[in-house]
Amino acid sequence: MNYFYNGHFWIGNAFDEDVRGILCEKGKIKDIVYQDCDLDNNLFGIDLHGAYVFPGFIDTHTHSFEGGLYSLMIDLSSARNLEDVFTMIAEGSVDKGNCVFAWNFDERKITEGRFPTKAELDKVVPDKNLVLRRIDGHCCIINTFAFNNITRTIRKAFCEDDILKGVENDKAVHWFHSNLDNELILRSYQSASQIALKGGFGTVHTMVGDADMSMGHYDLLEKHLFELAVDYVLYPQSFNIEAALDLGATRIGGCILADGSIGSLTAAFFQPYQGRPVFGTLYQSDQFWYDFISKAHNHNLQVGVHCIGDRAISQINNVYLKLAQEDYRDLRHQLIHCEVTDNNLLSQIQDSTAIPVMQPAFDMLWGGDKGFYAQMLGPERSRSMNRFKSMMNLGISITGSSDWYITELDIRKSLYAAMNHHNPHERLSLAEAVQIYSSNAARLSHDEHRWGEIKKGMDADFTMLNYIPSAKEPDLAQKVVMVVKKEQVLYENMSD
Repeated sequence: MNYFYNGHFWIGNAFDEDVRGILCEKGKIKDIVYQDCDLDNNLFGIDLHGAYVFPGFIDTHTHSFEGGLYSLMIDLSSARNLEDVFTMIAEGSVDKGNCVFAWNFDERKITEGRFPTKAELDKVVPDKNLVLRRIDGHCCIINTFAFNNITRTIRKAFCEDDILKGVENDKAVHWFHSNLDNELILRSYQSASQIALKGGFGTVHTMVGDADMSMGHYDLLEKHLFELAVDYVLYPQSFNIEAALDLGATRIGGCILADGSIGSLTAAFFQPYQGRPVFGTLYQSDQFWYDFISKAHNHNLQVGVHCIGDRAISQINNVYLKLAQEDYRDLRHQLIHCEVTDNNLLSQIQDSTAIPVMQPAFDMLWGGDKGFYAQMLGPERSRSMNRFKSMMNLGISITGSSDWYITELDIRKSLYAAMNHHNPHERLSLAEAVQIYSSNAARLSHDEHRWGEIKKGMDADFTMLNYIPSAKEPDLAQKVVMVVKKEQVLYENMSD
């Protein structure tokens, strides 16, 4: 039995200063101890030194395999010109085996303002498989060595263009992933677990599969989940409903794509991109999505689909709405990203009962009248993006996530972003920001009976900070000081 004391405890929607501590037994919260309660003096106590104790935070959409893998590979986020890119790849590829991943590339942040060419990459890495991925993950470039290997495996897989987008991007990246050994796959998840804990998350939703018909290493990961520090909620990222059912899955999807990304001009909109006669791309027909989603729904599988632009969101939500009206089941289908929504579309999402899985850091990084969104879509449309507050006011049960590796797996920055939206009308309060990463997040996976609240009978899952989050950006001294899962301390950084 453990007793956590000397902290400020988040009970319901606020800190309850009448709470003296939390008594835990067999991984559960046995009791909430108030100031006037008597305690056994022989209890093992864990002094929290005044930390602020929240329910264990949950990130509801990550690419943890890629994030963990890439943490072991080459991060190009600090590159400021192509020479930096080439130097980082040349130095980083030496000990990386036959498959080399370079990630976090952003052509807007380098002097040349472009991707490297295939020929330029060939000079740097001529005899290993190399993929360089854009920061949003929706386009990449591979060297000739990889191109030849992949096209031998997947006939007529690619055009000759240097930059691969859409289906070609997915095929290239998943070919790389399928050629990794099991040891590296498991090392990637172990690394991801430690990054999640450091970022304040004890539970993480993650995608596994090739976003087509393969489940990838889903079976391997499921067999080794007990070895990993955090709880992973797994998504068979595939269109293969039969295979998902055979695995005993209760959900399907994740980043199966209705459209692409804004940076790649493939997110699908009703209005064109700013200054371009381009509307983006719907990757599948209305009939395709109806057939797939309704089949999954009939098998009681929760469905999650990536949809960024309003045209893609409408396409997916129309199916959810039809099913809600004709055959309602409490499956909690997901609209992943759900970035551009006018009031009419919000009303339709309210009626469908779908759950938008949102990324507050997207607005933090790319919002504002002079930000990336405004440059691509115009200032007016950019102000009506990522409508956290509007959705919550309608009773839409949004959840919070990072889309890691796309943005950082860090609860401090996530809460700050949710409370500091560029549009003041879309900012969340502290209580609302906590809610989308705790009780709402638990409900998404049908785990509200064990996660998401500090409450008697729930799992003893806590995330502890040494400060109260606010709309002021956290400084280096403000940090995650402890993460507890089922009363076990998995991460601790209490020292100054």
